[in-house]
Amino acid sequence: MTESAVYSALDSARFAIRVFRGRADNVEATADLLQFARSTDLDLLIVRCPVEAVAAAQALERSGAFLTDTLVYYRGPTSGFVLSAAPSPSVRLCQEADRASLQAIARASFAGFFGHYHADPRLDPIAATEGYVEWASSALADAASVVLVSETDGSLSGFLTAKKLDAKTWEIVLNGVAPEFQRRGIYAALFREIGYLARRQGASELLVSTQLANLAPQKVWTRAGLEIDHAVYTFHWWKA
Repeated sequence: MTESAVYSALDSARFAIRVFRGRADNVEATADLLQFARSTDLDLLIVRCPVEAVAAAQALERSGAFLTDTLVYYRGPTSGFVLSAAPSPSVRLCQEADRASLQAIARASFAGFFGHYHADPRLDPIAATEGYVEWASSALADAASVVLVSETDGSLSGFLTAKKLDAKTWEIVLNGVAPEFQRRGIYAALFREIGYLARRQGASELLVSTQLANLAPQKVWTRAGLEIDHAVYTFHWWKA
């Protein structure tokens, strides 16, 4: 039997149910995963499936799982990122004193987001939003993470978190812009600064993902030289 799902303590605590996560790369792995789920004390199984594994995705659908999102991953070099002479808005490293503002921006920017948590009507949308708030805030205490914030008109306007996967690659994990500051180029400024910072610290590539329908950041990435690397479906399977 292939490796089965793993217990997600954070998801379970957040939604007050037993949540497991797994990956289905082929039909055989899907069968093993579903057998594990049916024999395990769980409520919800979250499954990631490569978009090219069509047979596995169809097997999940036949089992009662339903599609909640499609993530596209982009990868590209940091070589094209340079220091902005006069970045606007100003971008800097997030400090502990910024935590409350960081949380407020995350809460406002992810309310009603179209990720897989909000797409599932059986999950509390408020708890789903708070998951992103916790995710953003927890990066401040992670030694492998970098958190940038932007300042506009004297207020924090956006944030971006990235994780150093290894000496070569940084992954942009989460970002948000406060609704009142959107459509002002703030995300693009944060993205440029993290790319330059990664390059300055020796990383040669960036990895980043978003929902397929979230087109605006994908345009920013392609202009910076990143290209689509792979894509995955997210399925939710509830035990009846």
